Amino acid sequence: MVMCGITRLNTRIVGGQNAPPGNWPWQASLRTSGRHFCGGSLINSQWVVTAAHCFSSIPASLTVSLGLQSLQGPNPNGVSRTVTKIIVNPNYNAIANDNDICLLQLSSPVTFTDFIVPVCLAAPGSTFFSGVSSWVTGWGNIASGGGSESS
Repeated sequence: MVMCGITRLNTRIVGGQNAPPGNWPWQASLRTSGRHFCGGSLINSQWVVTAAHCFSSIPASLTVSLGLQSLQGPNPNGVSRTVTKIIVNPNYNAIANDNDICLLQLSSPVTFTDFIVPVCLAAPGSTFFSGVSSWVTGWGNIASGGGSESS
């Protein structure tokens, strides 16, 4: 059984550097016509959560890639799925960026591996205290190419 938020390959803090393969196995790359345009997180075998601002217009040829180490070059652990449903939060306010959340349904479930694992979502009613450390991951540009990073 795969546990959300558990990565068997993340054994150290990364902090703004290229992450080794499998360190952030829920990190998704949203792509249109093969080009990365936004990131997201896998929340179960068939759904990805992302930002609503990524969908001010619906891109052509929308796919989600998972298990990637970088946006360019070989990604032997990567898989891609087309998107069959886009659910933008109906309360999203583009001016204030309030409720900036969106769900993407994948065309078919992905198989969990060391490189593809869902992230855990907070339980309803969770309290988030100030001063608590947390991870932020994405496809930041830390060198001449984009790679998964955290800070």
